[in-house]
Amino acid sequence: MALCRDNPPMHDRHFLIADDSEAKMFFLASIVKKHWAGELHRAKSTEEAKKLIDAHPEIAAAFIDYEIPSENGPAVIRYLRGKNPQAKIALVTAFDSPRYGEDAKSAGADAFVTTSQEMHEVAESLENLLQLWAVELEKE
Repeated sequence: MALCRDNPPMHDRHFLIADDSEAKMFFLASIVKKHWAGELHRAKSTEEAKKLIDAHPEIAAAFIDYEIPSENGPAVIRYLRGKNPQAKIALVTAFDSPRYGEDAKSAGADAFVTTSQEMHEVAESLENLLQLWAVELEKE
């Protein structure tokens, strides 16, 4: 299968983490680095996330927090989805709220992951999600 510019290999795929918590950002980044060979971008606010998305509209996947300054996670999800409709996006939040899940889905998220579980369970969920996304992206 020939690779074209619109279908870069996994090592060329960009990943975005948008979260204002240093601890959660570190946790998410450690998981992404194990399962994603492409470039990792980090943002602590919606403004930073949107600037990174503008600079890298080819971002292929993202973990987005709900409670992120100054708008919220769904705003970032909608923005990324508008720039790259094929991006794989998960809302990753500490709040296990049905409303947050609904907001994420209506904004265009592919997954909703709560970090209110045991950390090893969260890590396993995120690792499984990343493996699924890698397979799906390779098919595109």
